[in-house]
Amino acid sequence: MRTRVLAIALAALTACAPRPVDRDAPTSPPPVARLLATASAEPSAVTMPSLFPPTVRPEPPPRVTREVGGIEFALVPGAADLRIETSLSRDDEAVVASAVASDIPAVEREFARSFVGRPVIYVFASTPGYTDGFVRIFGYGKATATFVADNSVSFFEPSLRLIAVNWEAVRDRRPIAAIRHELTHLLTLDACAPRCDLVPAWLNEGQARLAEALVPGSDWRLVRVRYEAASMAQTGTLIPLNALVSQLAWNALTDWAGYFKYQEAARVVELLREDIGGDAPIALLYERMRRGQNVAQAYASLTGRPFPEFVSGLAERMREAVPQAPGLIAVAPESYLLYGFAPATTVTVTISGPRGSESWPMVISPFGSNFDGVPPTRARGGYTISAQDANGVFTAKIRKVDQGSPGDLR
Repeated sequence: MRTRVLAIALAALTACAPRPVDRDAPTSPPPVARLLATASAEPSAVTMPSLFPPTVRPEPPPRVTREVGGIEFALVPGAADLRIETSLSRDDEAVVASAVASDIPAVEREFARSFVGRPVIYVFASTPGYTDGFVRIFGYGKATATFVADNSVSFFEPSLRLIAVNWEAVRDRRPIAAIRHELTHLLTLDACAPRCDLVPAWLNEGQARLAEALVPGSDWRLVRVRYEAASMAQTGTLIPLNALVSQLAWNALTDWAGYFKYQEAARVVELLREDIGGDAPIALLYERMRRGQNVAQAYASLTGRPFPEFVSGLAERMREAVPQAPGLIAVAPESYLLYGFAPATTVTVTISGPRGSESWPMVISPFGSNFDGVPPTRARGGYTISAQDANGVFTAKIRKVDQGSPGDLR
C-alpha cells in the first residue's frame, strides 16, 4: 500500500524535476531600507516636536503555537490551517499568509467549487526540517523522506491531504507560486470524485503548473511555459500525450524531460481551457468527468470538435503563438530565454554590459530551449544578450536592477 500511495503522491511534486538550469526565477531585489525621520533638539529648554514623526509599525500579536511531531509551528489564522515553523521570521510568515490568502479563492474560482475543509499546510524553514517533517508528520521512512525532499520544493500527499512547503527553496522565487500548485492538486481530488481514475497525469500536473503561471506577477512563468512548449514543438521534441496518461509513466520522466513535461502539459491545459471557454472552463470539464466522460468525450461534448483534432493541432498552435524560431527573448529582469534552437548543439552567448562583455559556449538542451540570467555579481544597468549559431545572431536587452558586487569588473 505504501508503494502505491507513494507513486500517487509523487505525481503531485511541484517543480520536483532536477533543475537543468541555474535559476527557475529571477532573484527579487532586497527590500529598501526604511528611512525614519528624526528631529534635532532646539538649543533651548524645550524640545520641539518633529513635523514628520517616525512611522511606528505596530507589533504583531503574539504567536499561537503548537508542537506537531516534535516540531513547533505557529498557527496562522485564515482560510487554511496554516502551520509555519516558528524559526521563520514574522516578515516571512506574513508573505506566506498573504500568498495563501490569495491562492485559496483563486483555486476555488478555477474549479467553481470550495474546499470541503480548511487545507492543512505545513511550512518548514529549511531543507533539513522539510525532510524531517516527512518522517515525523507524514510518516515516511527516512529514505523516502530524503528522496521526496531532494526532488521537490513543495509536496502534496493525497492519502493524508497534507501540503508541505520548503521555505528555504521557494522564498526567492517571487511571487510565491508553489503553494497554489499544491492547492490545485488538493481541490482536484474533490472535483474529480468519484471518477478520479479518468484524470490523466498531463491534465493533473499541467493544470497545477499553469496555476503557478497565473499567480499575479508571474508573467515571466507564463512566458516560459509558452516559449518552452513552442521550442519543443519547433524541434519535434513534444512528448506524446498518450505517454503522459498514467502517473507511473509521468514519474518515470526525469532530468531534462522531467522539467519540460510540466511546460508542455501546462501549455496543453491552457489551450484546452481556451477551446472550452467560459468563466470556468476547468469546472465544466470536471463536471463532465464526474458523470463518467473521459477527457476526449468531455472535450468533444463541450466544444463540438473531436479530441484527436485538438491533439494533432497542438504543435502548430504552440509554434504559431511565438515569433519565428530560433530566437532569444528577455523573460524578466536579469533573465533571458533561448528557444527553438537545434537540440544539443552549441551556441556562443555574449553578455555586454556597463563594464564590458564576456562570451562563452552554451550547449542547448535536448528540447531546444535554455533559460539563464545575468550573474548576480554583475553591476546594475542595461545589458545586451546575444546568441550566435549557424543561423545568425539573436539579441535581447535586459536591465539588471540589483547593485551587484563592486569587485566584479566584467
